[in-house]
Amino acid sequence: MGRVIASCFGRRLDAACGRPAAAQAQDRALPLFSDAEIWARDYSLVDSVVFGVCAVAEILSRHLGRDGRWPVLLLDLLKDSARQPEDGPHPLSTSARELKDLIVSSLSRKNSQDFSAALLIVDLIEYTPKYRTNAGS
Repeated sequence: MGRVIASCFGRRLDAACGRPAAAQAQDRALPLFSDAEIWARDYSLVDSVVFGVCAVAEILSRHLGRDGRWPVLLLDLLKDSARQPEDGPHPLSTSARELKDLIVSSLSRKNSQDFSAALLIVDLIEYTPKYRTNAGS
């Protein structure tokens, strides 16, 4: 039976949604997600992968804006998480590597806390045993 995944990402709105600048500046210092929200998930499950992709999207849109290359990379990560691996490495590792390269290249002192969380989420998805393949097995 299908499930509806409701997010709480609306709790932090940006200026495009009419949020006052003072409140927006105050939120900038706060991390978007707690460690418990990130670590408590089983990233071998579809809803956790969707949470991870949405969380990384929220982080990247906060710091990089809504335009750019990152939405395509996130969709590739989501698409590759649903693919069955053939011989060799899982396609998810390639899409995760490209996304992490983009995150690292955009890393600055101002966004380091949020981007570390984004990198952690992508790593947790990529290194889930479900997506690791043993060549020759």
